[in-house]
Amino acid sequence: MIQAGEQYRCPYPFIWDTYSYYNEDGLCDIDTIRPGVRYTGVDVVEADAMGEMVLDVISVHKPGKYPERVFYIRQWIGPDGKQFGKKCLRITTISNFKILMKGYKYRVEKADHDAP
Repeated sequence: MIQAGEQYRCPYPFIWDTYSYYNEDGLCDIDTIRPGVRYTGVDVVEADAMGEMVLDVISVHKPGKYPERVFYIRQWIGPDGKQFGKKCLRITTISNFKILMKGYKYRVEKADHDAP
């Protein structure tokens, strides 16, 4: 049973990406890692590294005749062990939250290349 105050962690794939931003010198690119996968073929999903998704349950409510809802915060732990992510409140049904708790929904293959 899902209760307020509980924390759930599950493995989640990460990929290397490039982040572009402007500073006083103009457009700059930096290499970064982000949660997600890369689709390389019809049924081929790959990731560069594995991290974790962290789900903190804030509260659980049953609004009348409607499905039970979970209020939660989602954050990430990258492959380097650092936790990040906005602490915005999210809402979903209990059934969808149980699916989220299982982690990424497809089988993911490890990419052959290393970090940029």
